[in-house]
Amino acid sequence: DMKRTAEAGTGGGPRKGSVFLLWLFLLLLLALPAALYPAEATMRIGGTVPPVTISGIDGAPVRIPDSVKGKVAILHFWQIGCSSCKLDMPAMDTLYKQYRRKGLEILAVNVGQKKETVRTFAPELGVTYPLLIDPEEKSSRLLGVTDVPRSYVIDRNGVVRYRIFGGATPETLKKLILSLL
Repeated sequence: DMKRTAEAGTGGGPRKGSVFLLWLFLLLLLALPAALYPAEATMRIGGTVPPVTISGIDGAPVRIPDSVKGKVAILHFWQIGCSSCKLDMPAMDTLYKQYRRKGLEILAVNVGQKKETVRTFAPELGVTYPLLIDPEEKSSRLLGVTDVPRSYVIDRNGVVRYRIFGGATPETLKKLILSLL
């Protein structure tokens, strides 16, 4: 009888199953983000831009890459409060004004912030290129964007040619753009 009581107290049966289920749950939990949000390989150098639709600041849908087909494009991901973004965006606007007629397009995608907040902040940026809003980060995640600022330079055929993590000097951007125009 004593032996049976001791064995029953160790929990050899049901607890083992619970521990296994807990480990299985934790493994699935770790794998879930990767399954929901494809890896950065979706926007890799030499690859084409996956199709996404992101709302403009005016609410109109912008289809990428269709909207930049035949143009050299900078797809720039940013947020309010990002100091590099606040410096980069006016510098990009200077390039946009200078090379727009030669086929340059810039789309600046705000990541994870409310439309009203971005609309209120937009005049401070003073940029003339389109501002897009991805408040739930769905498109940004699909494209593999995990942090800001991040920019992709895309050629006229929709192929990603350059990826820039963090800020970029106007000189660097100009050199990359001119290599494709």
